[in-house]
Amino acid sequence: MRQMDLSIAIVSWNTRRLLDECLESIFETTHGIEFEVIVVDNASSDGSAEMVRGKYPQVRLIENANNVGFAAANNQAYAVTESEFFMLLNPDTIALSSFGPIVRFMRENQDTGVVGCKSLNPDGSIQPSWYDYYPCFQWELLSARGRGLLVRMLFHRDPGSSFDTRWVGGQCLTVRRRCASEVGLMDEGYFMYNEETDWCYRIRRAGWRIVYRPDVEIVHLGGQSTKQASAKMLVELFRSKTRFMRIHYSRMHVVLFKWALRLRTGALTTWMRVCSPGGSDDPRIRALTQLSREIRFF
Repeated sequence: MRQMDLSIAIVSWNTRRLLDECLESIFETTHGIEFEVIVVDNASSDGSAEMVRGKYPQVRLIENANNVGFAAANNQAYAVTESEFFMLLNPDTIALSSFGPIVRFMRENQDTGVVGCKSLNPDGSIQPSWYDYYPCFQWELLSARGRGLLVRMLFHRDPGSSFDTRWVGGQCLTVRRRCASEVGLMDEGYFMYNEETDWCYRIRRAGWRIVYRPDVEIVHLGGQSTKQASAKMLVELFRSKTRFMRIHYSRMHVVLFKWALRLRTGALTTWMRVCSPGGSDDPRIRALTQLSREIRFF
């Protein structure tokens, strides 16, 4: 077998069409490095695994009998690879350029543990793929003030330049194997969301750099799997945030976070009930109502 420079892991759940487009884009754009692709299918019912077997025989396919979550599935892929670098890539992404520059940058910068890339919305606008903050109650209070404030805080960086950051999104995240061996793999206690945040937190705390690179670009549609179960996934998002803070912060911080989340959720629910023509049938209101009921169990 060839020694691989890069292993690309794609975890899929009922994203057959998008997964097909993602795989096609990888093989069309990535050249100059030895790479492999591993698809972990989390018990899809839409024929995703059959599509991969039939159309992409060069892809290594792992089929799970149950949906084991994002972290556990990526750890499965990691366990069957030996490459120098390991990439998490979402199935709802389209590679616009080769992943080779990431490999070259990491080889030239041995203190770098993780690299993220430029992520674009379908209209070509910049999508957040780097973050200079961790989940906290202060951020939940700020986010309640509106998307405009969040965008201004997120984009004080120049997305056309390379820079160090606290964590990068799991839609496209490359880790050095030596770093992962030192720090450990993703925490499988996270079913969905914040597993890459936790991983980057531990990696950065161990002294490794986390770097955003603009010379590799993807289009990220975002949330295509989670839209299929939006209320459940909203609960999972905040359950994961709470888990992150319980592991890394004080008990008081967790209490304050839950208080901030209740405040934010209540305000949003009230506002939507007033403004939504669908009333209580609005799926956003149903999702927020379920979240309000679940907060005390986090």
